[in-house]
Amino acid sequence: MTLFAKHKFNNAIGNAIIKFFNKHANIDKSPLPKSIEEEHKYMDNMNLPNLKFEKTYIVTYNNKEYYLHHLSIKNCIQNILLIPDIAENFAFSYENLKALLKKHAVMIW
Repeated sequence: MTLFAKHKFNNAIGNAIIKFFNKHANIDKSPLPKSIEEEHKYMDNMNLPNLKFEKTYIVTYNNKEYYLHHLSIKNCIQNILLIPDIAENFAFSYENLKALLKKHAVMIW
């Protein structure tokens, strides 16, 4: 689902990719939903206690107040970890920070 969000695919393209993957993947059970709409419904129905938007005042312009509605990253991570079988479909990858810094000759004070 990250692929669809990252590249801002519309539902038709997302559904075509899911259909192609499910047709040609050599696995018994697909980790993907049947459609993008199904995934949206699933996410809308999730009962996650820490997934509340915060409202932050930004500016007043032409006598109108503007606010930013946002989620705390910490709360999002907590909610992800509350899903019982979430680790089944994770792809874990990381690179050692020291090796990365040496590779690019970056100095952090």
